[in-house]
Amino acid sequence: MITTAKLESLKAARPSRFLVVKFGSLGDVVHCLPSVAQLRNTFPDAEIDWLIERKNKTVVELSGLDVRLVPIDTYQWRNSPGIGSAKEIAEFVWALRTDGYDCAIDFQGLLKSAFFGYLSGAPIRIGWERDFLRESVSRFFYTEVVLPRRIHIIDQQMELLRPLGIEPHWETEVPLKAPEAAKKSVQRKLNGMKDYVVINPGGNWPTKCWDPERYGELAQRLIGDGLPVTVTWGPGEDELVNKLVRKAGSGVRQVPTNLEELVALCENAKLFVGGDTGPMHFAAAVGTPIVSIFGPTSSDRNGPFRREDVVVERRLPCRPCYERSRCPLEHWECIVDITVDHVYEACRKRLALAGTNPV
Repeated sequence: MITTAKLESLKAARPSRFLVVKFGSLGDVVHCLPSVAQLRNTFPDAEIDWLIERKNKTVVELSGLDVRLVPIDTYQWRNSPGIGSAKEIAEFVWALRTDGYDCAIDFQGLLKSAFFGYLSGAPIRIGWERDFLRESVSRFFYTEVVLPRRIHIIDQQMELLRPLGIEPHWETEVPLKAPEAAKKSVQRKLNGMKDYVVINPGGNWPTKCWDPERYGELAQRLIGDGLPVTVTWGPGEDELVNKLVRKAGSGVRQVPTNLEELVALCENAKLFVGGDTGPMHFAAAVGTPIVSIFGPTSSDRNGPFRREDVVVERRLPCRPCYERSRCPLEHWECIVDITVDHVYEACRKRLALAGTNPV
């Protein structure tokens, strides 16, 4: 733990300089926003740099947080080795080393994120205790470690601020706000549709994906209740949408979006239905009522944060397993045993809590 004298010295430095390390994924970046907001509130005059994957920087931009983004492309570095990439990496490391950081906070918990914090030269480097790291060797690069007391990942990331004397404010929220251009684009795509339900059938991992035909049947029932339904999706998920639409029929409006448009779509939705994936966490950050379907991952750790939101899941002894592509026991019960009835009743419950009474 940082001593009182060390903390006061850190606060007295003008300007103080912090390096936040959180690359992604999209949902992970959303989960990190409340912690960075608390850091900013505590050190209003500090310079806060956020080291982030280039493809994920839009999330922070939509939050309006007062930070300087330092985008990198580790995927390209790994997959396009050569003199050009080596030169780019060397220049980046040199710039990172000479930026004069006082403190680096590793919210990612990977070897590469811990190593970048170390390369920053910051005398104070904060991360999780070894047992809570995805790659335990990362512990070697920290000067201060935190043993989380709480379960949800948003709470755990807030706890990383404790070595700085910052007690977590559990109610802290950082909403995402769509730019006007994105709002107008979504309005055109909706073509007058209002008070709609958003369904996102993707899950990134095959093990997270509920049957798209069940999503289609769910859409049929919601439309039968007088609720317009839109479906949106991410890269590589076109076939999921095709199966959903074939089952649901022509009443579903397909709305492809970029990240800014996804936020705009969620802002005016009555309900969001989907799995444990980035769009669900976007909807949570916007404040959209949520029904989320969880398979192999833990809703206690990764679920929507508001108590009113509803998670549909099977509490099995083999969960959570976090297997991405296959069920280790080959029964897939955590996802296939969730029926359309289960999710439909959850939708009715969440709509009623939001003040919407389905027929």
